[in-house]
Amino acid sequence: MNNCESFKGLLVGLLDGELSPDEARQVNEHLTRCAACRQEYEQLRETTGKLAAVAYIEPDDAVLAQVWKSPFSRAVRNTSLVLIIGGYAGLIGYGLFEFLTSGTKELPAKMGLAAIVLGFLVLLVQMIRERVKTYKTDPYKEIER
Repeated sequence: MNNCESFKGLLVGLLDGELSPDEARQVNEHLTRCAACRQEYEQLRETTGKLAAVAYIEPDDAVLAQVWKSPFSRAVRNTSLVLIIGGYAGLIGYGLFEFLTSGTKELPAKMGLAAIVLGFLVLLVQMIRERVKTYKTDPYKEIER
């Protein structure tokens, strides 16, 4: 490890304390002899110090809860759900329309598939309806999950 290029890759490791004792000793010896590497090491140390001073402050739970419960946030969530469910329903309806109007050769298979999809949709609507009704009287709805 006699040239500067091999030591430059180890300077950050020395700053972070990630070098073995032998490697750290060799880098420190090189820094005492080489002014260019010592200058680069000092610049890295200064930059690392400035970066350490920059802190990301995370919002506390009260702020996040306030955002979650805001009317705008609730409206966006509900609108998103309506759009997603409406999009799926539109695609299923279009697929069923195309499937049922494409010919009469496989009519029993088409009717069976239509019954399955219709049953699924009725069950989905019923489950959503029950969930909305029970949510009003749910004793655990105030508990954060």
